Amino acid sequence: MEKAKKFIALLLTLAFVAAMISCGKNQEQEHIHKIGVLVYDLKDEQVQAFREYLESYIAGNFSDVDFLYSSEVTTEEKEMEFLNNAIAEGVEGVLAFNSFDLEKEVSLCAENGVYFIRPSSTTAPEDFDKVADNPYFLGYFGPGSEMEYQAGFDMGSYFAKEQISDSYFLLSGGAGTNVMHEQRAEGMLDALQEVYGVQFEQSSAEIAAAEETLQVQAGKLKVTVFPGYIGVESIGQQAVAEYEKDPADVVMSVIPIRPIADSLGNASLGTIDCYTESNGELFENGNLKYLCGKYESIIGPAFAAMYNAVTGYSEDFREDGKAFAIQQGFWTSTDYQDFREKYELSSGITLNAYSYEDLLEVCKAHNPNATLDDLKELAGAWDFDSAVQRRK
Repeated sequence: MEKAKKFIALLLTLAFVAAMISCGKNQEQEHIHKIGVLVYDLKDEQVQAFREYLESYIAGNFSDVDFLYSSEVTTEEKEMEFLNNAIAEGVEGVLAFNSFDLEKEVSLCAENGVYFIRPSSTTAPEDFDKVADNPYFLGYFGPGSEMEYQAGFDMGSYFAKEQISDSYFLLSGGAGTNVMHEQRAEGMLDALQEVYGVQFEQSSAEIAAAEETLQVQAGKLKVTVFPGYIGVESIGQQAVAEYEKDPADVVMSVIPIRPIADSLGNASLGTIDCYTESNGELFENGNLKYLCGKYESIIGPAFAAMYNAVTGYSEDFREDGKAFAIQQGFWTSTDYQDFREKYELSSGITLNAYSYEDLLEVCKAHNPNATLDDLKELAGAWDFDSAVQRRK
């Protein structure tokens, strides 16, 4: 009887120890890497597209990842408030789709052991240099100033050569303070002048940075520039009011044009935006003639870089001890059929330009041989043809 009691006690002890070990393992397995996502407007379609990829596709495949989104961050004060709140919530890294003071933002994150990366963005060289040595700044993925400029130049050339009209309405977004918008607008203005063989009295840089509606003319070419974020309802209404004063047959925008597209009559539209369903509708309706855009899964390599950092491999993915700057560009469509072909590959769950399997290959926690060069190679294969080849 005594032996039986001892045996039962031993079994209970072993069961308890096993349960504790199992519990420990489960807790280990259940560690979630929380990543903050800083955006300027949750209603923006590009923001929504990226969010769908991160929350539905990435988090659906990486079970140890969770995302904490900001609301509308349109000022430096709101940005710092979100960063402080996210840090208090225990984020290990931040994907920052917009930035007001990169040095200040990175400094705050570094003080709290939080990694910071700029996915799908263009960062001015002088801003990058200020934080490149900070180990908590991972780097950025994006077109870079030259490619941003070329995107605008190609659109301006396209419309000028199509000879739809000699009158253009240019939506310059935040070109006065945003380097991406500035380069796109300058490219458009330079292309128009080159094709028409004329030159405005002011430089393209000065015109692009105008803070008030500005109209310039040289020879037959006439351009009205409207600054501001038309996604903000009041600013969108102002843009439409300015357009209606002197309607142009071509409207080109450095930012999403969808918020006011229905108020621009039969104008031919061009936008630097993203491959979204609503842009497909504009193509199908005949309004949109030119889309230069990012696509939903292009941010995949940036997520992989952040995942490497939060899983303990940040030092393995630095460029000679500094943050990296990896170039990714745009896809372009000038008709609905081409748009559909690209859109279907840009945002699928079963067929995706940057798939879960692609990303695993550059995540060191899953592939111990992964290197920065591998990440660069994957990110650099952003073009449509390369994406098609990966899915074959």
